Amino acid sequence: MKLSSSRKSATGRNALRERQRRDRALAPAMRVRYPQFAALRLECDFTDGGVSAPAPHVMVMHPPAPAFFLFPCPYADCDGEFDLTAAVAGLANEGGTRCDGKLKCAGHRTPDRNGRMPCVLTLDYSIQATVVIPGAVR
Repeated sequence: MKLSSSRKSATGRNALRERQRRDRALAPAMRVRYPQFAALRLECDFTDGGVSAPAPHVMVMHPPAPAFFLFPCPYADCDGEFDLTAAVAGLANEGGTRCDGKLKCAGHRTPDRNGRMPCVLTLDYSIQATVVIPGAVR
């Protein structure tokens, strides 16, 4: 029996989400990976060229949180993801407190039975770091 393309893509999305859950659970804590940060604020705005883009997201990550910055595309029918790992690492390596950027989803969507199409979602992100003050108790 042959699986339909929407069923195959759903299986692929589920495998992607499971891999992300597993990798998040194995990621070191922020306090270990980035001890210089007391908090990270990630602001995400999405555009897709239409009127139905996902709502903006804001996440604040504190030292006990996993240092994991890979997020699934917010479209439920997309198998893509957004990886902010390099942006956070660059911020840490440069000793900065803010960075902004743009990422395009490289995934594919299966909105109906007509097959897969490239996802056109774009993420505009801003990352703000609160830096640990030397000698401060955490």
